[in-house]
Amino acid sequence: MALTEQKKQEWEETLRKGELISVSDKITDHTQGDLWEMLSQTRGNFFLTETNLIFVGGLLGAKTLNIPFNKITGLSLCNVGGIIPIMPTGIKVAYTDEKGKNRAAKCSVLKRKIWLECIKNKAHI
Repeated sequence: MALTEQKKQEWEETLRKGELISVSDKITDHTQGDLWEMLSQTRGNFFLTETNLIFVGGLLGAKTLNIPFNKITGLSLCNVGGIIPIMPTGIKVAYTDEKGKNRAAKCSVLKRKIWLECIKNKAHI
């Protein structure tokens, strides 16, 4: 994790205010990356907490994604980018949303194999 203890505390407070984590939840890992949806790319920060995978990005944190580990149904490596995805930096996260609908998110991070293993361990997959 590249965050200093002070930055970690600041982010935890921000995530609590945004109701993305509970009062008792803590950040366990962090990296910067991109969230891909169709052809759009949003740059931001990925966090692993004790219970969730969280993304906060876009202008003033306008785009968020919060996936509880117990809702993740599958993980795989994928390519990301434009019309023809060729960049081998993606992790596809399949999950069930709060309404019970199956969803998928494409997360682009460096050291994706390490992040994939961390998410697998936390999601018990």
